[in-house]
Amino acid sequence: MRLRVMTAVLVLAGSIVGLTTSPPPYTAIIIDSGSPYFVPKAVTVSTGAPIRWENPTPTEHTITHIGCMEDGAPCAFDSGIVLPNDSFTIPGLAPGRYPYFCRVHPIMHGIVTVTDSPVPSQL
Repeated sequence: MRLRVMTAVLVLAGSIVGLTTSPPPYTAIIIDSGSPYFVPKAVTVSTGAPIRWENPTPTEHTITHIGCMEDGAPCAFDSGIVLPNDSFTIPGLAPGRYPYFCRVHPIMHGIVTVTDSPVPSQL
């Protein structure tokens, strides 16, 4: 009986550890108050992979694709205002390079590269 209880505890502990170590179902980019402002500043993801920007700062920000600001260019994403402690997620993008910036703080910029090839985990 004691062996069964110990085995059950170990199996349960292993399950809990497995749950806490699994990667999120998206690529996370953290908005920071200092340079480089978006962490990581450049990410590479596979086609259709969700991307999430998280704003733990006390300031409002945007995540705006450069194309949204150019006449005739396609606008791939524009978050609008992302409030402190909030986030913005896009479900995925077609292959290409997507430079973006914060309209509130234009010094803040980053780039998302989307590829058809599988991308190794970026932990």
